[in-house]
Amino acid sequence: MIDFEVKGIIFDVDDTLLDNKQVPGPNLHEQSRLAAVHEAGRKHELQLLTEFSPEDNFQAFRTAKTHSLEGAVWNILHQTGVVNTDEIDHSHTLLQEIVARKNVLHEQIILDEGEALEGAVGFIEALAANGLARHMAIASTAIRRDIDIFLTKTDLREFFPDERIKSKESTSKLKPDPEVFNLAFASLGLDESDRPRVCAFEDDPRGVASAKAAGLYVCAITTRYSKTELLATDTPPDLVADNYEEFTRYFESILQK
Repeated sequence: MIDFEVKGIIFDVDDTLLDNKQVPGPNLHEQSRLAAVHEAGRKHELQLLTEFSPEDNFQAFRTAKTHSLEGAVWNILHQTGVVNTDEIDHSHTLLQEIVARKNVLHEQIILDEGEALEGAVGFIEALAANGLARHMAIASTAIRRDIDIFLTKTDLREFFPDERIKSKESTSKLKPDPEVFNLAFASLGLDESDRPRVCAFEDDPRGVASAKAAGLYVCAITTRYSKTELLATDTPPDLVADNYEEFTRYFESILQK
């Protein structure tokens, strides 16, 4: 149960609001990322890229240093021996090529299959109706185009004006760095002392670490990581739930005003 006055809410998007359809089979991002990797492998005659498996692709994101497409792709290039360091070189031409192609492929996937997690829309509507409409923001490492498509498709756009959407294009540093959550917090127009009373919703340990480093109260959802995995990290969330029905119960005192 939340036992303090919540001043603001900040949401990640992928796997926090957007249903990436984790099971069965590869999720939405994994589909477009692996297709781009396979295309690059065929084009450049790099057999290990061509044969890169769905399971290895799944693990490449989970074990990447940064919570980003570039982090996952660089991890793939490192694992297959295309590059010999795990430190990302953002100027690397093959990295740029795969990232660009993945983004092209992903647009249609989001348009066709992008949906909100069950209960997420109702939860946001309830928060807005209970005094938080002007104090909700987005802090995501997704590109802005994909965020806009999702918000439009799910009728959530009205709750997140442009100035309160912080995307990959807004930042120079990626999660677990706190930059994107710091930017999102600043967009709420609250006092610095309110940070512990702003709830950040995340699904990934690197996102949790980012929000914690920004001084926020972190609520994690178990769409990709189990409760045990999330709580076993060096920077565990303050609250963990399996779905938005459970979050609604935790936020009962706020939603019944």
